[in-house]
Amino acid sequence: MLRMKTLTFSLLAGLACTGAQAGADTGALAVARCSPALLAQAEQGGARVVRYRKNIDDLTPAELDAFKHAVSEMKRKSQENVYDRRGFLWQAWVHNCPSVDVFNDRQASLPGEGLKWLLSDPSRNSCDVAYFLDKPPTQDNAHLEFPGECEHQKNTFLQWHRAQLYFYEQALQAADPNGERGPSTRNVALPYWNFTRKPSGVRYPKAFEDVDSPLYDSTRIKGSLDSSMATASPNLLGYQIYYMDWNNFGGDEYGSGGGGNLETRIHNHMHAFYMGGNMGDNITAGLDPLFYAFHNFLDYSFEKWLDEHGDSGIRGSGRNTFLRSEQDAGLARPVGWNAGDGDPQRTDSGSYTANMGQAGIYFDAIKQGYGFQPTYGGEFVRKKDLQALIDQRQQAGFAFGDNQKSLFAALLSDEASDGTVARPDVVLNGSYTVARAPLAKDKRANLHLDRAHAMEDYSFQADVYLHPANVAVRLGDKQFRDRYLITSTSHWALSGTHAHKAYAIDVDITSIVDSLVPRKRGQTWRITTAITTNDKGRGLIRQDDFSKPSVAIVDRRSPPQPSYEGVK
Repeated sequence: MLRMKTLTFSLLAGLACTGAQAGADTGALAVARCSPALLAQAEQGGARVVRYRKNIDDLTPAELDAFKHAVSEMKRKSQENVYDRRGFLWQAWVHNCPSVDVFNDRQASLPGEGLKWLLSDPSRNSCDVAYFLDKPPTQDNAHLEFPGECEHQKNTFLQWHRAQLYFYEQALQAADPNGERGPSTRNVALPYWNFTRKPSGVRYPKAFEDVDSPLYDSTRIKGSLDSSMATASPNLLGYQIYYMDWNNFGGDEYGSGGGGNLETRIHNHMHAFYMGGNMGDNITAGLDPLFYAFHNFLDYSFEKWLDEHGDSGIRGSGRNTFLRSEQDAGLARPVGWNAGDGDPQRTDSGSYTANMGQAGIYFDAIKQGYGFQPTYGGEFVRKKDLQALIDQRQQAGFAFGDNQKSLFAALLSDEASDGTVARPDVVLNGSYTVARAPLAKDKRANLHLDRAHAMEDYSFQADVYLHPANVAVRLGDKQFRDRYLITSTSHWALSGTHAHKAYAIDVDITSIVDSLVPRKRGQTWRITTAITTNDKGRGLIRQDDFSKPSVAIVDRRSPPQPSYEGVK
């Protein structure tokens, strides 16, 4: 079901700045009319001028120059004052610096190579200003402020990051709106990176691989594509968008599944295994300009899901949560914003918004002043093509393992998953005896795995296979992988207040085990789980951190969780 959207325009903001650009006013009047402060006044709580976000590779040279200039200017603002909420560093802090020490005069510079030095090593804690500022903060000269805290592993993951990108885009536009130091940034729309397609550069878009560009980050994993591209398959993303309800796509109310499928099967892997560097940790991720283009494509995926399903299925905290972040009050607040009943405004922290508003106000992107091009999802596979792939593997009477490719393996697609399978750090074995009858309608079968005993959180990917006991395990063999792969899911280690020492994976495989009943009843099958961590986790992962994988029969939640084999 396609949402109906209404394009609305702020007459004051739109006409004033359009007139100035066209030469209707010159000098001080033009600058005043097009100042960020006046734009904010015109747009606070009102209609928006709609700007369209494009693929980074589709920007015109002028658009790319304006975008790069905006990022460069935001970095300059942070060098002049690390506490400038429109600066690059503060906006990076928004992702996961719950608190920072701020000098009482709200002023501290980071001149010369200071910011570049801070951005060049993911082990440096940018949230601790005592680490990189000349003057140490004390109880007498500083106070606490609270840039932000991201939402992960719950049903506000996509809404929080959408709000973060909204304010980041506002900061880009406010970087140099009058073009005093370079191209005007007034109309910059944040570009996205479609990471389900072959990159225009070696591993990332060309614009982010130019070492002389403000978009470059020296800490990212480099080198050409390999099998780690598997969980960025366009088919897997399309399947999630078209066939999953909100609990499965965006996350359930209580975060019981470690987050929705977009997070656990795509986002986490890309952060921890594909990009790494600053992007490998949630505290440092916002220090890489690529972070915003990467999450912008997740936001486009969210927008496409909303176009398909509407927002009525997003309830409870997914609508009502006030999203944590303190932003510059001069940036236009989103339509429908209110502060809620949180802490009173502090008198020592300048002019700021206490939070980014409730999650539900972000469901209509056009209302908030942005859309995506291609407008109706041209970056995504077509549903009819996915349905043909599903029908090919789920003909009447099929049994899991009969096809050369499981549906999940087929969703990964040959282009994404071909190549040598990484040697796992841990291999776990369990067993499952095929039932005598299909499960009752009020029950479901969960593939269950615990990581319950880790002393320190670390990222890992779990590839789970279900296969007959007499079939030898050949993890490096693509035919084995294709035929028996149930799922590939990833956990991204979260630092600070988000750290998870215990973690559970639950995947609904009801249709898989039911398909085995007619011809395989009573047989013993094996569950083989190959677990791989990244460089940061290699000294932490242990075999006994994990339980044996098992199939648990549990009461079916409402709405039910569909599995990858469950679409008929």
